[in-house]
Amino acid sequence: MKSGYCISFIVVALLASPALAQDTSAPSDAIVPSIEATFADEAPKIDGYLDDSVWQQIQPMSDFVQRWPNEGAKPTEDSWAKVAYDSDFLYFAFQFSDKEPHLIRAKNMERGGRNDKDDHAYIGLDTFLDGRNAFLFEMNALGTQDDALIADEHMTIDSYSWDAVFTSETVINDQGWSMEVRIPFRQLRFPEGDDLTFGLWMRRTVNRKNEIQNWPLIPLSYGTGYSDDIKTVSRYGRLTGLKNIRRGKNIEIKPYVITGAQRVRPDLSVEDTESETTYDAGVDIKYGITSNLTLDFTINTDFAQVEADNTQLNLTRFSLFFPEKREFFLERSGIFEHGDSRRTQTFFSRRIGLSESILAGTRLTGQIGRFNVGLLGIETGPDEGSFGKKMSRIFGEESANNAVARIQTNFFTRGSAGVIFTSFAQGDDWNRALGVDMQQRFGSASSVDAWFTDVRDADPDNEDWAGSVSLNLRNRVYGASMSYTSVGENYRPALGFVRRRDMKQAVATITYSPFLEKGPFRQIQYHAMGININGQDDNLQSWSVSQFLTLTSRERDLIRFSLSRDFDRLEGSFHIRPDAEILADDYRSTRYGARFQSDPSRKFSGTVSVEAGDFYGGDRTNMSASAGYRQSKYLTLGGRLSKSNVDLSIDNGKFSATTASVDILASVSRKLFAKALIQYDNFSRDVNANIRIDWIHTPGSDLFLVFNMSYHVTGDNEVLFDPRADYLLNSRIGVAKITYLILL
Repeated sequence: MKSGYCISFIVVALLASPALAQDTSAPSDAIVPSIEATFADEAPKIDGYLDDSVWQQIQPMSDFVQRWPNEGAKPTEDSWAKVAYDSDFLYFAFQFSDKEPHLIRAKNMERGGRNDKDDHAYIGLDTFLDGRNAFLFEMNALGTQDDALIADEHMTIDSYSWDAVFTSETVINDQGWSMEVRIPFRQLRFPEGDDLTFGLWMRRTVNRKNEIQNWPLIPLSYGTGYSDDIKTVSRYGRLTGLKNIRRGKNIEIKPYVITGAQRVRPDLSVEDTESETTYDAGVDIKYGITSNLTLDFTINTDFAQVEADNTQLNLTRFSLFFPEKREFFLERSGIFEHGDSRRTQTFFSRRIGLSESILAGTRLTGQIGRFNVGLLGIETGPDEGSFGKKMSRIFGEESANNAVARIQTNFFTRGSAGVIFTSFAQGDDWNRALGVDMQQRFGSASSVDAWFTDVRDADPDNEDWAGSVSLNLRNRVYGASMSYTSVGENYRPALGFVRRRDMKQAVATITYSPFLEKGPFRQIQYHAMGININGQDDNLQSWSVSQFLTLTSRERDLIRFSLSRDFDRLEGSFHIRPDAEILADDYRSTRYGARFQSDPSRKFSGTVSVEAGDFYGGDRTNMSASAGYRQSKYLTLGGRLSKSNVDLSIDNGKFSATTASVDILASVSRKLFAKALIQYDNFSRDVNANIRIDWIHTPGSDLFLVFNMSYHVTGDNEVLFDPRADYLLNSRIGVAKITYLILL
């Protein structure tokens, strides 16, 4: 057994010991609002109509208050909620009144899509009552669902990639809209016991008014961003009265079958294309070891249904970051976060399985007393041969072992500390990283953070360390932060992401964001940031000073102005494109920018931005524009055009970099929808199209039809896409994949 798996099993055994499995309750407040759940002798029919007998027996809770735009004020539209339960399900009933129901925004029917553009509601459940972690359920006025996992009062875009199986239905009528929600207890993790209390938080958004209602109120001093109230689990209310909940076996089995065909041109110089037809199968298994610990197991994992990445053109000498989109890695991904996100991450899951097949993998995530635990072990190998041939490679010389172990523990009221270990091993090649981190939150939205990671490798030239410490101070109006980060010249965690090595970076920021009671703007935000970067030899590499002024209207329109001054010392040349080399020298620049963004939830929306100034001894102007059209709940269109004009005093230094994209969302119902993304860039001169059709034939089970096409635009015109040009096929791929969720 390889080292990564040995360590994983040792950690599991340690955490499972009774001495460590102690409950930690959430911090106590003087007054914590609460709702008592009522046992339902007869389960309500989930249809959006609130005429069931159980709802008639329960007094409504109508203590919602405004968080935005007027904190603590009475809502302009009334809302109430009721909560019931039986042995297997938790039920919610909502009545969201609206004096102008014809103006209710309700157009998204894509599961996991942009509900934030519609009237919508959230339910947050802190099942362990630890004030740190929560399950989040989101529904819009059509009943379209999304869900997320909050880890240690922290959320990223990846948090929304958890897919729970629950039921929600709505009715829009002359009074507004009503909603019923049924959440299976088997989808949750919670402590042992027959009498439980959960943390509970609810939110309603009246989209056209930009009005956010809370129960209980989470003040703006905890942050004014879209998700700041969502993730502040320490301020949740209480849901009491839950008794004798049936946990069940909690086993989920999801097999898949896939078939596909492709036609590929090996090289642009080759006239003929090659065709191939394939088929495959695999299975994902989820087993609730305890009520709060889950084991996932996957065999021959396939990611054919994953959306395509957005095109990025790199005009810097540093690595680009592409976010993770694969479901297996995204569920509870917050547990594995360590380091500075998108800059210096100890673990970055996109290192695994993009060029090879994932032959098999295990994942253990959950909570044991005061410990959050995440263990990951994956075998990858060549993407060739039949299912049986692939399986024969597991633990063989051709396979690679990727292992991660992550443990966090809580201390004091809002503090946490953790350790992470990553291991890559393939033949005689190996790389291991060991990291520690700590965070202590205080006040409303302030914190002190620190992390450190050391890397060891089969090649001593790839061994080094990185670390950071930061202080963030924030209240409703003022903010300031300071941080110091050091990244070694040879810091190369095999399973991590490092944007810039060989640096000692100091950063300081100040923010002033007052709220305005009158006038067209609700908030003005001034943000200033200074960055100084030296090499590990303490010689200056670069510095920058930037300022931003953002005006946000009461209707969510945004205007931003920016000014920056930069210095960059190149100790070695680099190619900004194959035939254009920027030489080693000292470069100074001044850049100006402006951006306008309209409310994206309107029927028509758009964004325009421009930035101009110095660029490596020459000039660079960046221009971009995007537009959106929400025609109906059945069709949404979007497009984006971005162009950079570069003029450098070097050979071949005058050029343009252009990217263009069109995205289409077409929905037949909440169970059948399709997305298309068409992209072009003038560097590769490729037109790429990704089309994905998703039919949710039963809850938690999908039929995916995926089509990927790529064409090369011939000719010498690299500036703009020419629809009259000839096209050369790069590849054409069609895939059909069906999954079926079995609950035991």
